[in-house]
Amino acid sequence: MVQMCVQNNAGAAQLVGELKAVADSKGMEFTDNSAETKRGLEAIGHPDRQRADGSPVINVGVLREDGMGIGAGNLGLPGYQVALGFSEGSDKLEARRFADEVIKRLEQHWRVETVPAGSGAMPKPDCK
Repeated sequence: MVQMCVQNNAGAAQLVGELKAVADSKGMEFTDNSAETKRGLEAIGHPDRQRADGSPVINVGVLREDGMGIGAGNLGLPGYQVALGFSEGSDKLEARRFADEVIKRLEQHWRVETVPAGSGAMPKPDCK
């Protein structure tokens, strides 16, 4: 798992676009459940204080038929912080190469930090 700060609404949109481009280039399925997730939070009356700054809900994924992919979201994280988790699918080595390639692509735009094993993404004070 990695986490990053996308800075603002434009950065959030750029992240979604980057992940969609990854899916397109690899013949994988891209899903954007952000609006549905936001509606669900509103339906249950969740205050979602993390979005008080106007940051969008992010809940997107990239998936291949065998289960290899990426899930990216900011639920439970403040502001413009996003966590990305990677799934292996049927080939652990290929999944590692895929994750490394995606991280390298994202590092062209943002500082990507590895989340320590056994831990979850934690709020970063330098990202609002």
